[in-house]
Amino acid sequence: MIVKYLLILGIGHVAGDFYLQTQKMAEEKDKCFKGVVIHSLEYALVMCAAVLPVFDWNLLSGALGLSLSHFLIDAAKYLLLKKGKTKKSAGLFICDQLAHMACIFAAAYFLYNAAISVTVIRPLARVLETFEVSRIALARWILALMLVHMPANILIQQVLKENRSGQQTESESNDNKAGRKIGTIERLIMLLFISLGQYTAMGVVLTAKSIARYDRISKDQDFAEYYLLGTLMSTACVVLCKFFILP
Repeated sequence: MIVKYLLILGIGHVAGDFYLQTQKMAEEKDKCFKGVVIHSLEYALVMCAAVLPVFDWNLLSGALGLSLSHFLIDAAKYLLLKKGKTKKSAGLFICDQLAHMACIFAAAYFLYNAAISVTVIRPLARVLETFEVSRIALARWILALMLVHMPANILIQQVLKENRSGQQTESESNDNKAGRKIGTIERLIMLLFISLGQYTAMGVVLTAKSIARYDRISKDQDFAEYYLLGTLMSTACVVLCKFFILP
């Protein structure tokens, strides 16, 4: 089943490209090649760590191959930015992640056709068996929970940045930081509700969020559209996670 390879490599990618990478590091790798190299080495370490629970030398070689492709994609992005062929935007971010996803699928396809075994190391296997936890289900939930936090926040932030009118004040910047935390909690709650089949309960979460912002929404048309775009994208992230990742 190719899903197990996709989950392992997906968890490694999300951890290495979003959770380990800081905002400063992300900016650094777009400005100098040294930043690309440092990020790629750290990414490789995280990818190797991701396969440790199911350690296999062949699977490790797949993770290292994927790390190499990650370096090549980031290096290509750096060169495009340096030569002015493109600029930092939500579109570039999405294309970058789609390229990484294509490499993940290619690596998973190779591992699957090479019939590389995926066996959880004995101590972890005993723990999972004791608590009767499905290995695949656990990996699905780990990846889904990781995606609805930082990757979703960064994606929404990138898109909203291009739709924000005027210069951002300090109070608005602080408001956005709080908004990202609220967004994460909102998506976690909605993911739980949708996994339980409680679709109508998702409306309660969105309603509570709208009530808190009602005064500004009713008075500021631009903010209302900005708020609606962010809410729809946040909801879409949850629905896509449920559709493609969770059983």
